[in-house]
Amino acid sequence: MVCCGIRAPWEPRGPLTDRWYNGLVAQSTGTPGFGKSQSVKRTLAELGVAIIALVILFLVARFALGCAAESLATQLPLSVDEQIGKAGAEQLRSKYDLGRRPTDEQIKRVDRIFNELRAALTDEDAEILKNPRVTVVADPQVNAFALPGGEVFVLTGLLERVGDDDDLVRGVLAHELGHAVKRHGIRGLARKTAFFAVVAMLVGDVDGMVVLLAEGASQLDGLSHSRSMETEADLFGVDLLKRAGHDPDGLARFLESLDSAPVPELLSTHPDPRERAAAIRELAKAGGG
Repeated sequence: MVCCGIRAPWEPRGPLTDRWYNGLVAQSTGTPGFGKSQSVKRTLAELGVAIIALVILFLVARFALGCAAESLATQLPLSVDEQIGKAGAEQLRSKYDLGRRPTDEQIKRVDRIFNELRAALTDEDAEILKNPRVTVVADPQVNAFALPGGEVFVLTGLLERVGDDDDLVRGVLAHELGHAVKRHGIRGLARKTAFFAVVAMLVGDVDGMVVLLAEGASQLDGLSHSRSMETEADLFGVDLLKRAGHDPDGLARFLESLDSAPVPELLSTHPDPRERAAAIRELAKAGGG
């Protein structure tokens, strides 16, 4: 017995009954062929799963290539850091040269603090950074960054932000020198150009990789470092400040000042300021590692 197009569970159904039943469903839903509709839905679902799998595979491959490129970059001779740093410095000076100039007082202040820290570098650090130097740029952004090879750029917006507190400037410079010594700049550039960098290194084309990295050198002022790199630079900064005879708390206080009044330019490349400030104080208590 069939009532309202629903077959009783005990009632057999043959080909004719099936055709009649599907016809009723088609009339009531406006869809010609309920079975085909279900098949389409299954196909779409399978397609969706396949697309998600491809996206995941792409992300995993991209991450793996990035890690491989970063690892290979550390095998490059230190002279490459100098080449990339020089190319980056030229490009960045042109980028920031808008007719403004830092004051003599700002330049002398940063030079004095930087030279204190430079004198505290270990022999091993000095082997990596053959000629560390600092450049002050007249720009309102609150930012500082290190280039491969050891040149550190300090923007006057940062100096105006910290006022007369030299410990804050000292903390920032120590941290940036950490990025340079640990070769974070060249590793970050290699990660950004992962596929081409890996291919160049695997075929032994070091010159090709240098050209590739140099082309991205103008982006070094906005290069975002990983959490592990920031931690590594913080640890280096704490050690360097202690060797120079200064309190590492200056770096922690600078980071806290960013957290209390966020500065987009610097936070984009130096995340989690309050968390890092707490970690820096713990490192200082533990003797810097």
